[in-house]
Amino acid sequence: MPLLGLHLTVARELAHELASPAIDADRGAFYLGATTPDIRVLTRWDREQTHFFSLSEFGEQDGVRGLFDSQPQVREAAVLDAPTAAFMAGYISHLVLDEDYICQVYRPLFGEQSSLRGDVTANLMDRLLQFELDRRDRDMPECVEEIRRALDETAVQVSIGFIARETLLEWRKISCDIIHNPPTWDRFRRIASHHLASAGIGDEGLERFMGEVPSMLQRTLDHVGAERIEAYLQGTRSRARAAIEEYLS
Repeated sequence: MPLLGLHLTVARELAHELASPAIDADRGAFYLGATTPDIRVLTRWDREQTHFFSLSEFGEQDGVRGLFDSQPQVREAAVLDAPTAAFMAGYISHLVLDEDYICQVYRPLFGEQSSLRGDVTANLMDRLLQFELDRRDRDMPECVEEIRRALDETAVQVSIGFIARETLLEWRKISCDIIHNPPTWDRFRRIASHHLASAGIGDEGLERFMGEVPSMLQRTLDHVGAERIEAYLQGTRSRARAAIEEYLS
């Protein structure tokens, strides 16, 4: 799934395109919403609790519909205050980007039903792709600073019911740290080390893998193809925008 940096830079693009009074009233709340489905990193909740999408089910799913079925108190943006509506609009963008990535990229190209069978190498290639897309999209310091400043300035005066404000404040600090620190290959080393460790591969295997990163990245990009990457990025932005427009209308 897209890393938080990509979620934030896409959210920034959507905010500029939409020019919504609710979003513009609290850009920081919108950006925070765009990261919050991944708050499970902090809370240790199951992924389905915040994404409303099961990775183990291969039939049709709709995370946004699942969100509103589970949390009807945030279904109608018109009855929410502006910061809460902005936050939920960002939340929707995250769900759309993740769902599209799973269905259009991960499952057909890296997952257990793909030609790579979802093995350790396939999942490392997937994480390399996620990291590369994040790295490309954050190569604009002024945009990253705009996001960080908005996150830092928001009062997080949102009331959504299913996540406590105190937890959101703690998550805001983590989101600020993530967007403040560029996606260097040293940071990717930490991502890879956790994944390899879960597969029983230690430091020696990590060093060997990091030495193979340039060639594996190229192999990954060739495997996915530039057209599919662009189709995902453009298509998911359009779908997220449409979902937000429908929500805020």
